[in-house]
Amino acid sequence: MNDFPTLNTARLLLNETTTDDAQAVFELFSDERVTEYYDLEVFDSIKQALDLIENDAKKTLDNRMLRWAVREKTSEGNIGNYIGGCGINRFEPERHVAVIGYEFCRAYWGKGYATEAITSVIGFLFSNACPSKVNRIEAYTMMGNLASESLLLKLGFKAEGVLREHSYWKGRYHDLTLFSLLKKDHITQAEPG
Repeated sequence: MNDFPTLNTARLLLNETTTDDAQAVFELFSDERVTEYYDLEVFDSIKQALDLIENDAKKTLDNRMLRWAVREKTSEGNIGNYIGGCGINRFEPERHVAVIGYEFCRAYWGKGYATEAITSVIGFLFSNACPSKVNRIEAYTMMGNLASESLLLKLGFKAEGVLREHSYWKGRYHDLTLFSLLKKDHITQAEPG
C-alpha cells in the first residue's frame, strides 16, 4: 500500500500511527485495564511501543493489516490527542475476510469514540477504497469483555458462538466469542427505511 488512507468522522481523525506516537502508544498499552482482555502483556518500556508500530507498518506495506491511530479533533478542527488505535488486524484475502480490533485510552471510554471510529472503518472495509476485497468482518472478544461485545452488537455484528480455548496468551488458554458482520447485512442496515 502506497498511500495510507485517512478517515474522518465528526470528532475524529484516523490516520497512520508513526514512531512519533510511541509515547502515546506506550501509555495506552501500559494501562492494565486496557490490556485486561488483550493478547499483549502490559508494556513496561517504550521500545515495546516502537516495535509494535514498526511491525504494524511492515504488515501494512505487505497488505496483511491496516491499523489506524485514532486522534481527537480539537474544537478548531485541528488534530488533537492520540486516543487509541483500531483497524484490521489481518486480512484473509482467500476468504474475503478482515479481522478487526480496537483499543482506546481509558479516559475516552464511554463517550462514543469507539463507535464512531469503528463505524468509519466498517464503511472503508466495504468500499472500493479498501486494498483487499471484504465480504465479512470478524471480531473476537475474550469472555467477560462486555463493553466490546456491546459495541459490536450495537454496530450490527452477530455473535456466532464461543470458540473454546481458541487462543493462548498470558500463560493460559482463553475462550473467545466470534462476531461477524456481512456486507449484505451492513448494506441493508444502512439503507433508509
